[in-house]
Amino acid sequence: MPSGPDVPLASKLALLLRRKTEANGKTPSTRALAAATAEGPGERPAMTHQVVNDLLNGVKSNPSTSQLRGLARAFDCPVAFLLPGYNGLTSLSVYEEQQDAREALRLVHDLGEAGAAELLEAAREIRLRHGRSDLTVPEVPEPMPPIAEPPRPGRRRRLSFTEAAERAVSDLEGT
Repeated sequence: MPSGPDVPLASKLALLLRRKTEANGKTPSTRALAAATAEGPGERPAMTHQVVNDLLNGVKSNPSTSQLRGLARAFDCPVAFLLPGYNGLTSLSVYEEQQDAREALRLVHDLGEAGAAELLEAAREIRLRHGRSDLTVPEVPEPMPPIAEPPRPGRRRRLSFTEAAERAVSDLEGT
């Protein structure tokens, strides 16, 4: 059984939503999140935008397994993070993404607390060797800042009546 405080699903989703800001600095809409729950492009979403909205607002707090998998796809997080008691997004992400991390945990499985303590000490030494002097790693990593997109070529914005008149005068005067 997982240890840790029982953080409501709506709070976890709010945290993930803040991490998922787009290049323009805005968070995605519930329709965009619902569309991102689909297993693949062009496939049917795992839930409607109304269900996403209800989950974000805490109206609904018990999604189905397929909806949890869809939410994990939409928010790019491990499914386990969305379950009660599993609050360490950093450790769950490492466990899910790193085969070697899973192997290390399997190797200390039957060694008890002493084996886990040795593994922890070795990990701290490795962090120091790699120049990571801070030994505290947050449960939820800081989001990467969004990458600004270069301006797209296209139509110029519409001019106001005053701006159009000023441009016409400057064109007629040849300046």
